[in-house]
Amino acid sequence: MSKSISQLPLALQSLFAELHAEQAVEQVLDAVDGTQTKATSEDIMDEFVRIETEVDADPIDEDDEEQIDMDCVSVEMLEMFS
Repeated sequence: MSKSISQLPLALQSLFAELHAEQAVEQVLDAVDGTQTKATSEDIMDEFVRIETEVDADPIDEDDEEQIDMDCVSVEMLEMFS
């Protein structure tokens, strides 16, 4: 069930027009000055050096519960998340 833009309420038509205009401006700006490029791995490493930080060699974020093996968690912690 799809509708054409002209069948939507005026508020949604206005929102669509605004978002469409923003997208067009972003495409023009990207084509003109190219400041929005994807960062390469080398760019990221250069940034670490520039701001004098260390690269975390461990890919696991200990604060992210989705990356932690729940079999290694205590029984009490398992009860909290169950």
